Amino acid sequence: MNYPPFVDLLALSENLNRTNKHRKLNKILLQAWRAQSCLGDLLQADECCKVLRLKVDEKDEITEPQEQTIIKALQNSAVNLYARATSTSGKLGERGSIQLDTGQLAKEQKEDHEALITLRNQALAHVNLEHKMGARLWHKISLFAVLNCIGHWQLAAASNETTWNRETLECLERMLPLAIKFMQGKSRTRISAASEALNEAEISEATFRKFLFDPVKVFGSDAVVERLLKSHGKASVRF
Repeated sequence: MNYPPFVDLLALSENLNRTNKHRKLNKILLQAWRAQSCLGDLLQADECCKVLRLKVDEKDEITEPQEQTIIKALQNSAVNLYARATSTSGKLGERGSIQLDTGQLAKEQKEDHEALITLRNQALAHVNLEHKMGARLWHKISLFAVLNCIGHWQLAAASNETTWNRETLECLERMLPLAIKFMQGKSRTRISAASEALNEAEISEATFRKFLFDPVKVFGSDAVVERLLKSHGKASVRF
């Protein structure tokens, strides 16, 4: 199918960044890219929570190992995506996050945000043996000995599963709508600033065309390309 030209703005801005004249443009485009990427994390976390809610509300207790694994994976993914978008720092070459304006949050919201970030840092990314979410001890490992029938002590060990708990899901469900709204605002503002900066930079048509790309190869299919074109710049479109 025939599509209008698609230009890779990050590749273009990286090339232009070699001159002092366009370093500001490069920075503004990267800010827009970062906001969109963080928003994508939050939207994906929200989808994880919606699927998780359906699963845990279907039954009073999930006993099948396969379902338990899915539930744990959904919650862990949601927590990590939330933290990655709103809190984690980025080293050189990494995207980083756009931290929430905690000054605009109520006391309870700050507590929810901190609980999720601490959970990610102390129980998912690392293992703090004393970390709790509510009343639940996240990592409980026991090394013990059992006296057998012939009078010998046998060494044994056991650990609880790093699983889901309802308090974490409820915390995510409270914070994700706030974080998504915040990130949508950041994305709109930064995309608008990027558009203005591109206009002011007065980049030639020939320069733009040096960075054309095939949208089907990048986005995967004609259907996705058509959906992106219909979105007309909406910040929430993903592929």
